[in-house]
Amino acid sequence: MAISDDARTLLEQPLFASLATIGPDGHPQVTVVWLHVEGDHVVFNTAEGRAKHRNMAADPRVTILLLDPANGYRYAELRGTVAMTTEGGDAGIDALAQKYLGTDYPFQRDGEVRVQCLMSIDSEHWMG
Repeated sequence: MAISDDARTLLEQPLFASLATIGPDGHPQVTVVWLHVEGDHVVFNTAEGRAKHRNMAADPRVTILLLDPANGYRYAELRGTVAMTTEGGDAGIDALAQKYLGTDYPFQRDGEVRVQCLMSIDSEHWMG
């Protein structure tokens, strides 16, 4: 599914988004992520072994909530599936850090393996 122009406008900004994954017990796990858009994919990054990584490896269905910074009553919910790869993981987190911090990623830990996450959108819902 193509990402709408409204959602694309939000994704191009350095806004913080909420990512919901499904935990091993079936409960949602929500975390804040940096993201951007490439074509019709939402792209974000994580590290191997983190809860969201483990959850997406077991079940790739995710939801992202984008809150319009100009109007807190307007938001988009993007539902879809994620494909993950370590290829380009370090470059991916540096690109996101440039967008959000204006510098390469300063929080890299020794031995940490970065994972690039590409979300394909199945549905988009707007409120407000």
